Amino acid sequence: MARKFYYDTGKEKVGPIDGLDLLRMRAEGSISNDAWVRKADSSTWRRLSEVDLSQEEEEEANPTLWRWLTQRVHWSGLLLFCAVLFVLLALLIGLVSLAGPLLLIFLVLWILSRLIKG
Repeated sequence: MARKFYYDTGKEKVGPIDGLDLLRMRAEGSISNDAWVRKADSSTWRRLSEVDLSQEEEEEANPTLWRWLTQRVHWSGLLLFCAVLFVLLALLIGLVSLAGPLLLIFLVLWILSRLIKG
């Protein structure tokens, strides 16, 4: 489970945010290593450069499948894809159930035509 942090903008305290978000903000330049942060379960404020983010760095380098999906998949697109897939499968099943007896009739007629020509 991701650790939670607060950070101080100078005007307000922001958080809790994931440690991964803290890493991203530092990489983007939104906050510097001199920013004051604290763990959500602590009352001690430290400079970001003094905080051990090794657990978050490891998670960033080797994300879990769930983390990878939530970062890269737009849920609205995924829901639309699932809905379209469900409708297509329903249509396919419907066509197979409708076409099955017709295919059986054609198979019997083909076998009979082979026997008659035989």
